[in-house]
Amino acid sequence: MSPHSAARPSAVRSVLSRLTAPGPLLAVGLGVTTVAASVWIATANRGLSVEATNALYAFYFLVGTIGTGVLAGLEQEMTRTVARTHAAGRPVGAAVRGQLRQAAGLAAVTVVILVAASPLLVSHWLGGSWPLLLALFAGLAATWASFLVRGVLAGCQDFRFYSGTLVVQGVATIVPSLVLTLAGSGHLLGYAFVFALAPVVAAASGLVSPALRHSWRATAAVAGSSASPGSSSASGFSSESGADGQAADDEAAKAAAALAGTQPDLAALELSPSAASVAAPSADTASAPTATTTATEATTEATTEATTTTEPEAEPEPGGSPRQKLVLLTLATLVSQLLINAVPLIIGPRLAGGDELSHQLNKSLSSSMGLSRLALLCLFPLQAPLLPLLAAAAVRGDFREVRRKTGFLVGACLAAGAAGIAAVVAAGPWLLKTYFATEAPLSRTFLSALALSTAFLMTAFVLQSAQVALDRHRVVFGSWLVGLVAMGVVFALPLAPLDAAGWAGIAGPLVVTVVAAVDVTLVTRSGAAGAAGPAGRVGSAGPAGPVVEPGDGAATRPAAVAEGVRS
Repeated sequence: MSPHSAARPSAVRSVLSRLTAPGPLLAVGLGVTTVAASVWIATANRGLSVEATNALYAFYFLVGTIGTGVLAGLEQEMTRTVARTHAAGRPVGAAVRGQLRQAAGLAAVTVVILVAASPLLVSHWLGGSWPLLLALFAGLAATWASFLVRGVLAGCQDFRFYSGTLVVQGVATIVPSLVLTLAGSGHLLGYAFVFALAPVVAAASGLVSPALRHSWRATAAVAGSSASPGSSSASGFSSESGADGQAADDEAAKAAAALAGTQPDLAALELSPSAASVAAPSADTASAPTATTTATEATTEATTEATTTTEPEAEPEPGGSPRQKLVLLTLATLVSQLLINAVPLIIGPRLAGGDELSHQLNKSLSSSMGLSRLALLCLFPLQAPLLPLLAAAAVRGDFREVRRKTGFLVGACLAAGAAGIAAVVAAGPWLLKTYFATEAPLSRTFLSALALSTAFLMTAFVLQSAQVALDRHRVVFGSWLVGLVAMGVVFALPLAPLDAAGWAGIAGPLVVTVVAAVDVTLVTRSGAAGAAGPAGRVGSAGPAGPVVEPGDGAATRPAAVAEGVRS
């Protein structure tokens, strides 16, 4: 065999490995999800009356506001908690169950509040349709399920299955929407339940991930005290092994290792003594002098080492306790979703109460808002791989790296905003009329304002990732709250509905972006803040040294962070 023919299979494998890396797969998943959202809007506009589409869009924005607002923060907490447990070489089942208890509590409170507010929701936004309220509850449950499953997948670094859930959700939205439109059913609830149930189909597809199966298998072995010490290793949680597992570079490995010592582990607050000792046996077994060591002695050694391991985690972290951070992040996410969807939720009812032209303008406004916010669908999942990298740099005290990554992404978001403005000026009115089938035209100036608003929102979310990595949860919540207040001020002014929508859409995100940018700049450039911030935590060796979790010793092993997802 010639050298060229021998090298050909290697080159093919290299190309396939790059194409199936998490970066390209995430791009495909995000692209399918984005296309699916636009197809759902376009098909609904063609298949429903104006009054029905106005109620459907209110349902759409309510699902986004409440579903994402309440539990999207828990997806990030799930990611960080699972990643920390994974990187420390411990089974992730207990961590997942702890986060599920947190999610169940938040979901129960949310449902109680929604039931109490249901008459207002039905009369003011849902067009008097109580069945549409049932679709709203179904959509919230499905959205929460997808968030939690994706949080576990991201924490286990299984970005292949993470991307696959995005593709499945997109397909589960596109196909039924096209069928409903071609059938000409004109049924409002059909489109509502298509949108509502697509995320639960995606969540179900993620449950077949090897990372999830191995995590529960390891947990069962620990519970039964029959597994070998190596069975509790995190090595089984990676979605790939062999050559693909070795593809992650040194910086990615350090990111996962640093994440293990920096992120809040809410499940650790609820671990039983038997579960808390799971990290100790592998180290104890290696040092056992003879086979005559009694079970009592082994249990004592495991308990002692587990206690030593968990003592540093009990020290207070910068920015508040893990539970406080969760509450602040959840509130910040809810406020951010209110800000994102405030324009259609506030201006929509004003237009819906007018004449036929106002109804058509409401349809055009909701369609254009959905179009302009599609870029955010691409950004939200990218926070999963971005946050651990920023957190790793922060825990090393490498604030220059935090600024570099954040600054690059901020520039990319603003550049994307400029491209978006150019695109809507060139093709915005045509897209609304031809693709989205709207009749009331919107000016290019108004569409440009929506594109600029989205650019500021993307920038604010990138800055939020940096703030969370720097333990600035309180400022994250404060910045979104100030932005929402700025929008409320604009809504209170005596402006025409579309003028209020345009100015409020710019003012709120701009205020959030400015506050967050100033905060990140001051924290990363201040020597005093660096000394008191993440670099000063237990387990950090400073910018130049390795990061080691105290007490884990040889049992600590970094998880392979997905290659190709750095921004």
